[in-house]
Amino acid sequence: MNHEPSAIMPKEPFLNSPKLSPWDTPARAPIAEPPPKDPLRLWRGLFSVILAVIALIVVGVLYLRKPQGPNVGLQFSNKGQVLLGDQFTLSISSSNYSDRILKNAKISLQLPEGVSFVGQSGGQRVMEQNIGDLGPGSIDPKSFNLIVTDGANSLKHLSAKLSYDTGTGSTVYETSAATDILIGQPAVSLNITAPQSVLNGEDFQIQLSYANNTNDNFKNLQLKVDYPPFFQFKSSSMQPEAGGNNFWNLGTLSPGSNGTISVTGDVVGQESSLFGLNGVLTATFGGETYTVNTQSVSVKISQAPLSLTISLNKPPDYAAKLGDTLDYTLTYTNNSPVVMQNLTVSAKLTGDLFDFRGLSPEVPFNSLTNTTTWFTGNMPQLMNLGPGQSGSINFSIRLKDAFPIRLLSDKNYTIKIDGQVRSPTVPPNTTAAKTISVASLTNKVAGKIDLASAAYWRDAASGILNKGSYPPRVNQPTQYTIHWKIVNYATDVTQVTASGYLQAGVRFTGVVKSNMNTTPTYDPNSGLVTWQIPAIPATKGVIGPPAEAIFQVEATPAVNQVGQNMPLISDTKLQAIDSFVSQTLEAGAQALDTSLPYDTTLSSYGSKSVQQ
Repeated sequence: MNHEPSAIMPKEPFLNSPKLSPWDTPARAPIAEPPPKDPLRLWRGLFSVILAVIALIVVGVLYLRKPQGPNVGLQFSNKGQVLLGDQFTLSISSSNYSDRILKNAKISLQLPEGVSFVGQSGGQRVMEQNIGDLGPGSIDPKSFNLIVTDGANSLKHLSAKLSYDTGTGSTVYETSAATDILIGQPAVSLNITAPQSVLNGEDFQIQLSYANNTNDNFKNLQLKVDYPPFFQFKSSSMQPEAGGNNFWNLGTLSPGSNGTISVTGDVVGQESSLFGLNGVLTATFGGETYTVNTQSVSVKISQAPLSLTISLNKPPDYAAKLGDTLDYTLTYTNNSPVVMQNLTVSAKLTGDLFDFRGLSPEVPFNSLTNTTTWFTGNMPQLMNLGPGQSGSINFSIRLKDAFPIRLLSDKNYTIKIDGQVRSPTVPPNTTAAKTISVASLTNKVAGKIDLASAAYWRDAASGILNKGSYPPRVNQPTQYTIHWKIVNYATDVTQVTASGYLQAGVRFTGVVKSNMNTTPTYDPNSGLVTWQIPAIPATKGVIGPPAEAIFQVEATPAVNQVGQNMPLISDTKLQAIDSFVSQTLEAGAQALDTSLPYDTTLSSYGSKSVQQ
């Protein structure tokens, strides 16, 4: 059966479609609309592009402005571990990797605290060495002799800088590098041993041991020990240098050698307090002396079998004042299990303000040493003091009425009492030759400030001309100058304020003078004249002129003041803060009127009262 190919018939929807002309454009399927664009996304993209462009511009400008130097390098020699106090050599190599000659090259080394250049003072922190020209591909090492004087078992950070130019301009180039050096144990060890605690007056030993831990000789080695002021040196196993008791010249210490010095002494200090013993080893290198080791030890003063306390009939932080009477009490106690016999109690008074002449004749006083002493002969109860028993001694002394100021440095006075109790009785298992205890008490003395106020009609010395008649007349103005003088004695003072009120009929003219940085001011609402000074040093007015202010007032008497002296200004008050004792000082001056007792040019006037 034959099958003819069948024609492809259009689908039903196109049966009635109009026939297209060859010149007509075939219809297309509709295209979907794109989603609306995000304006913020566009702005963010634009902003990122702008930032990138700006960054490129800045980098380019900086690159063009900063001269690019040749390729160079700095390299430190590897020192490994360095011993404290042992001199060593540090080498730093400068390398020129470029094809240009480096001109005027210099290398400098900067040291941290605790590292020094050998042969230089300990305070020198930077040293520079000249290299000169550094050819292409060349390496120039420079050496620095150093010594570490502090910081065992630590790292020290050193930095170097190479500066040079290329000879083609004025530009100087720099290259930096740094290294850390490990610091080990001291080259020469030092150990100080002493008892943890001692009794007052008891002999004890201090052992000073040293050893050379290197393979080199240590020359000109010296040892010094700082004792507390109350340490009593008695002997040592090695003779100290002439004129002292705490300095030994050890000479040369060979490798691996060591030595020990024993020192014997005693202390008399405050019970339960600590004192330090400080040892310093030094050596000389290159003509300079350097510290190679330091050691310290603390020792406690134990409570003595016989104790002493001092008290004053005032608060513990009491600041004494001129003219005060001070009542002291010395209390002694037997803390041992045995009877203390033949006690002696003494008190040494130190201070320029004690009035020793005012001591009662009954007080056993030595005016050569300013010491009071009580013993069995003048106080029988000191014969025996049983275990756990206490006793006390009281005495009073007055302070002087004035400071003995002679120099600018005569300031910040204190008064001190150093007490001591002792007995020849020694408790069992005690090696001391006697039993002794001490105590002390120190008090500051507050300063003093004075104010003087005076008024004048004729006052040529001030350079101020006062107008008006004198004696003053009713309803007629007369001008006067008022002087305030401040004398400060023994302490620096701050926040100084002098003030007084002008009286009725008196006005402030505004004419003022002062030898300080400030002048008086006037409040017209209250009539108060105030002079404020930030600070006045001690002895101002005692040595040299006082602080002085001058201000002019004008007074017009009223009819009801005829035959009277017209008041000018009220009592003047003065306040200041004592910087030494942190307390307020006060002073004052009497009110002033037209009688003008300080104006000596008016002494011939019969009557100075207000006239009609």
